[in-house]
Amino acid sequence: MTDGLFNKPFGLNIKVPTRTLQEAQRTLEKQVSSLWTPVFDFFEKNEKVFNGDVTEQINQYNRQAYNLGAIMRDVTETHSFDTKI
Repeated sequence: MTDGLFNKPFGLNIKVPTRTLQEAQRTLEKQVSSLWTPVFDFFEKNEKVFNGDVTEQINQYNRQAYNLGAIMRDVTETHSFDTKI
């Protein structure tokens, strides 16, 4: 009598419908892709930082600022007004 009680299958013989398995697969795929999508978007959005375009742009602005400062340092200031009309 006790052998029959312990030998009965316990919940492992349940058949899951194929639609449920498909939905579970789609849900899992969406969850995994939602983890990596922000990372890929970050790299795509900031691609110029990683390939050096931003560094070149910053260097160009620094050169322009230096040249402008050098030009302004060389200018002599005059504080006179032309009153002749």
